[in-house]
Amino acid sequence: MSLIARVSKRYQVVIPREVRKKLGIKEGDRVVFEVEGDEIKIRKIRDFMSLAGTLKGEPISLERIREEVEKEIVKDALRRDFRY
Repeated sequence: MSLIARVSKRYQVVIPREVRKKLGIKEGDRVVFEVEGDEIKIRKIRDFMSLAGTLKGEPISLERIREEVEKEIVKDALRRDFRY
């Protein structure tokens, strides 16, 4: 999708309705500008809290998360030791 918008004298650009609708951008949302060469990409910033409830499956306790992280740290340390 390519749409054209005009830059105002205060260097403001209105995000076209079609783009706002497609990305779900509403008043007050934040966006990030990424510059790549001579192009600008605009992405909607997803608020961490907006992701609440989007994961499926059983809840995982903080203790279980700590245990899994510790296991991965040990595995990584063992892999590093065997490289030398």
